Amino acid sequence: MKKAIIACAAVMTLGLMSCGDTKMCYKLSVIVDGREVTTEYVFGTSNDIDAYAAKLKQAQELIFGEALVSVQRSTFSNLKSEADCHE
Repeated sequence: MKKAIIACAAVMTLGLMSCGDTKMCYKLSVIVDGREVTTEYVFGTSNDIDAYAAKLKQAQELIFGEALVSVQRSTFSNLKSEADCHE
């Protein structure tokens, strides 16, 4: 019974972490032709981070031209505060 309660609590916690309106710090990595070129930390809601990642990808595609560019977002927040996020 204890294990079931702990499992439910863990699932609920993960569910809350993925809310689109909760501001958290996420790591974005720009990858060009399979190599990580740059990494930055961005603080905002999940929806804001996705929008920023799309704009970042477009900007990097203009810089690198024909190269294969992708932006990977960390799956989970690193739980840094807004002040600590940009370090």
